[in-house]
Amino acid sequence: MSPASIDRQAVYPWVICVAGTLLIFCSIGLCGNTMSVHFPFLAREKGFNNAELSAITTLRCAGAFVTMGLLPRVMRRLSLRTLALGTCLMIALSLLLMSQAQGLGLLYTAALGTGLASGLGSMVLASALVRNWFNRREGLALSICAGGSGLANMVASPLITWAAEHISLTAAFRLEALSTVLIGLLLYALVRDEPANLGLRPYGGAAREKIVQAPALPAVRMSPRHRRLMIAAVLATGPTNISSFNFVTMQCAGSGYSPMTVAAALSMFGLLLTGAKLIYGWCNDRFGVYRCNYLFLSLLIAGNLLLALLPLFRPGFPIFLSLSLAALGYPPMMIGLSLWARDLCEPAAYTKAVALYQQLSMAGGMAGTLAGGFSADATGNYTLAYICCALLLLFALAVVQYLYRRYGRDRRAKVNK
Repeated sequence: MSPASIDRQAVYPWVICVAGTLLIFCSIGLCGNTMSVHFPFLAREKGFNNAELSAITTLRCAGAFVTMGLLPRVMRRLSLRTLALGTCLMIALSLLLMSQAQGLGLLYTAALGTGLASGLGSMVLASALVRNWFNRREGLALSICAGGSGLANMVASPLITWAAEHISLTAAFRLEALSTVLIGLLLYALVRDEPANLGLRPYGGAAREKIVQAPALPAVRMSPRHRRLMIAAVLATGPTNISSFNFVTMQCAGSGYSPMTVAAALSMFGLLLTGAKLIYGWCNDRFGVYRCNYLFLSLLIAGNLLLALLPLFRPGFPIFLSLSLAALGYPPMMIGLSLWARDLCEPAAYTKAVALYQQLSMAGGMAGTLAGGFSADATGNYTLAYICCALLLLFALAVVQYLYRRYGRDRRAKVNK
């Protein structure tokens, strides 16, 4: 093998990770995390109330729920690179529609479009790419891909806010659409479904190295009762995974923070989240998912509780502390679902399990978004919604750890004998 091919073999799997990062930047970052940045401007310019704005997230979740369910079937018909390009073009079209929206009808149509695109380009697609390209360091690779959503908070949130304040909200949407088209074309140029398409091997491609990771997989199929418990746990992650960070801008605005202060806090959130995902991936590869669940989900629960209490404090440091804790604890909401599917489901059902868990989280997010919007209209803030998010996360943590003790750890014990 020539030095040039050796270099390509070493580098290209990580190029795929960067491509996955850009995909998640668009599909989850622009469609989800930073979409809430637009809400105060939509409320000010269009006069929408909290329940009407929350419905944007609900429709996005509904669209994603549909396409995630179809994604395993679609992936058998279309290449992953084609799906990545299609995702970005659909996002761009939806953002252009949103820029033209003068009423709820077109706005909600565009929101549904962002959801359909988000489901196509979700962590299911990124997980399939990582699965094809990595036999080792899969947790780190997934973390790099998932870092795209944090990158969107860090980069896109302040830029969108600046454009909406100094140019117009319409211009902000159109700039996002143009950026998404350019990213889609870049993804189509970079992504290949399989290493063999370029005459390469997966990272850590030897069969012996692949077997080393086998102890993470369960030997026993979950009982029906435990499957129902897992479904409930993943549903319980939805309000935090989908809803709570769509409420941040409105909760902070209602607590006396200026739009640029909120944008700066979200940018810090994105920076910390990007680093936290890398740390989470490394920790999972080094110490195991079971231990990491306790640490990271506990931080996320604390972040939700502090966000609930924001109206009780004077504007200032609390917003940065609460979002810092939330950012450090957030990685299991994205990467954890894929790792839980890997560890608690049969290997042959991995892609279907990831898609199902993403769907369930979306379903929980839809319910949480609607409930949060109505509770905010009734109480004047999202405090009750954040308290409920924290309690649901506590339930999810208890269930997942119980199932890891029952299945994941049993499997490791058997292999080590």
